[in-house]
Amino acid sequence: MARVQANIVEWFDNKGYGFARLHGGTERIFVHAKSLGKGLNRLQKGDELELEVITGRQGRPAAKDVRLLNEKDLAKILPFHLFTAAILLLVVQLIIILEKASFGLLVTYAVMGLISLYLYRYDKRAAQYNWPRISEWQLLSVDFFGGIIGGLIGQARYRHKTSKVTFQARTFIIVAFHSMVLGLWGAGIIF
Repeated sequence: MARVQANIVEWFDNKGYGFARLHGGTERIFVHAKSLGKGLNRLQKGDELELEVITGRQGRPAAKDVRLLNEKDLAKILPFHLFTAAILLLVVQLIIILEKASFGLLVTYAVMGLISLYLYRYDKRAAQYNWPRISEWQLLSVDFFGGIIGGLIGQARYRHKTSKVTFQARTFIIVAFHSMVLGLWGAGIIF
């Protein structure tokens, strides 16, 4: 049978299965963790897949040989997140070492980063278990007000929001803003 594209509409991480839907389709396709490709053991709602549809139990459609379509993109994005978080942290420390700012700057980034990291973790679990979600604007607001390092780590660690292009573009804008402000601060131009 031909391979088709679908996206995950529900995933129960604790049970190891979920449901996908073909693009433009209405019928749900059962996806079990055992049908996932090598190196892939979990999915999240919204993941784009390539799969083969077979007849499963009770004649219902089931997935076979599932491959995550954005797997290569994730492999490229995630190291960037961690690298960027490390660079921002080093710049903050350098500003403090150069005595351009007090230790409070590091404390602010650390506290806001931990809050952001927690929020990404909670929202990822909320997506998995159908709990009330944290809005993207709330996540981005915490990142903007100093939580960007924790936000980048949270996105990489929990593989959360990394396949949403608009969210990643907004994250990049926040990173650029913090880089600019920290650079100007370190150069003594502002503050």
